[in-house]
Amino acid sequence: MSFEDLLTFLIIAAIVGGAMALFAVLKRTPEGPAVQAVERGDFEAALSSIRKNAGRDELFAAAVAAKHLLRLDESRALLARILARDPSDGEAWLEAGLAAAYAGDWSAAERALAEAAARRSDLGESITLHRAWVGLTKKDMRQARHLFDEVETSLENKLRTDLGGGEPLFAEWFLQAAELWAAFGDQERANWAREEGRRSAIGSRLPEIFSAPW
Repeated sequence: MSFEDLLTFLIIAAIVGGAMALFAVLKRTPEGPAVQAVERGDFEAALSSIRKNAGRDELFAAAVAAKHLLRLDESRALLARILARDPSDGEAWLEAGLAAAYAGDWSAAERALAEAAARRSDLGESITLHRAWVGLTKKDMRQARHLFDEVETSLENKLRTDLGGGEPLFAEWFLQAAELWAAFGDQERANWAREEGRRSAIGSRLPEIFSAPW
């Protein structure tokens, strides 16, 4: 093959490759309305837009929305549908653990969070925070303190710099951290985190749960 032939082949291959990449982008399924609604903190809209034949991401978004509205049975039912399809879905296990915890079902919460930890090591920091909060609500202060110690410094850095307030999907990180700081006597950090959590998800009813005096 001559140099000219090789150059022509490479140019054609680049054009074809670029066209295929563009086709893939154009064909990519856009986020459904439930996902978009949750991302902007409109939890009522997320639930009302769920379709009968909704896929995994729509079901997950609806479950998150139901959790924020304290429709916990509905949230758990939606997550059960996801896990029935894919028992290895670590994110669904994590949300199932949170919904169970907010419902006061501590054993189910701990089982689900353990499943999440086993399947999604990349979510370890948030899972440890949630487990610390579960320990706190069970009045197991030793467990809560031990688990919170593992993530407190890195978590605060992330909340203050990487996330900041105004992100609905991370509102409960602030709220759980606030209760833990309050329980361990750091009222300044607790007040800051509580306010950021409430500001992050104006339409959420979760702050009603995070109101225990310490």
